Amino acid sequence: MAVYKLFPEKDSTIYSEFPYMNTGLDEIIEASTFYNTISPEVSRYLIKFSQTEIDDVLDNKVGSNSFQVNLRNYIANITGLNSDTTLEIYPISGSWNMGTGRYSNDPITTNGVSWKSRLSSGSGDWPT
Repeated sequence: MAVYKLFPEKDSTIYSEFPYMNTGLDEIIEASTFYNTISPEVSRYLIKFSQTEIDDVLDNKVGSNSFQVNLRNYIANITGLNSDTTLEIYPISGSWNMGTGRYSNDPITTNGVSWKSRLSSGSGDWPT
């Protein structure tokens, strides 16, 4: 069985705690849920793959054969996660801007996707 690897075109983590922060250039993507003294805080990450590369694999490499698709995630740091935790994956039906921010930027970078905006701080709000 052949293995075809597709690498993301862009990725970014969005944080409810920092609703306008962009982390498009950060080396780490993060999925987390934690509770502070006021409310739950979450982070989710976005990944975009090339539709052209996906179509090429489906049309020219796999054809009518059955196939299996996997998204591999590697852990850099982990706390409080059970061994049977499931990561749920959902499609996004809209474009977004990766931006040039990092988690540690001070002041925060707002020129790309965030919890509140798809494009940059204050523009292209996520549909609700």
